[in-house]
Amino acid sequence: MSSVFGKAEDREQTRGRTESLLKQKIDLVVPTGIPGFDETLGQGLPSGNLYLVSGSLSSSSHQFVQQILYNTMISKGKVTYYAIENASTDVINDMQLLGMDIQKYVDEGSWTFARIVPPKMKKIVDVLPEVPMELRIDIDDTFTKIMNHFHDTVKDGRNTAIHLPVLVRTYPLDEIQNLLFFMQGIARKYGGIHFLLLTEGAHDPMVEVTLKDTADTVFQVSTSSRGTEIENTIAIQKIRGMIPKVRMIKLAQRETGL
Repeated sequence: MSSVFGKAEDREQTRGRTESLLKQKIDLVVPTGIPGFDETLGQGLPSGNLYLVSGSLSSSSHQFVQQILYNTMISKGKVTYYAIENASTDVINDMQLLGMDIQKYVDEGSWTFARIVPPKMKKIVDVLPEVPMELRIDIDDTFTKIMNHFHDTVKDGRNTAIHLPVLVRTYPLDEIQNLLFFMQGIARKYGGIHFLLLTEGAHDPMVEVTLKDTADTVFQVSTSSRGTEIENTIAIQKIRGMIPKVRMIKLAQRETGL
């Protein structure tokens, strides 16, 4: 049967294509779950990006990343957290103090840990008690094992975070850049949100600038106290795939998180 609007089957095909395009657009953005953050930013975080989050030792930069990944996971997402200097048990305990109990998700496999062990750390890690929940990745003078694992992890639909300080102190800058370029390519292909954690002021300024220039998005987190209130400021230095409403977002610290 046809009408001025075309045949019924044609209309159904058009409707199907429209719904598919709308779903693709939704999939391009990942909500953070942080109250007020997405609305202030303009929408959620663009998928397929490599996010560099820097902050001083006293900032809430790690909590910012962990809270986003936690919220993504409980919304039926999956996470792989690459730890280097900190054991997975420390990450679990720190998150639990902030109301994010991930142990049951670790047990079921929604949240996994991978412990990257550079050559200089092998002797130390070897004498420490084994942590069954961690997948250990021993690396040498190349990042091939990290690249292979990251590829399979992101292909599996997981969002990720990786601590950079030890790698930055151990390997040449061009090798770190090549790793980030590889990670960008994988993120573009399979989507998801992927975080790089960097300690502000702990490295050569040129190195920090180069890493920020390489990443798709740069969030700088600073924390200050106002009486009994703790306030976090997220400075958006750049963000790929979005024109944010504002460049500075303030988040209060609560017992329930940011």
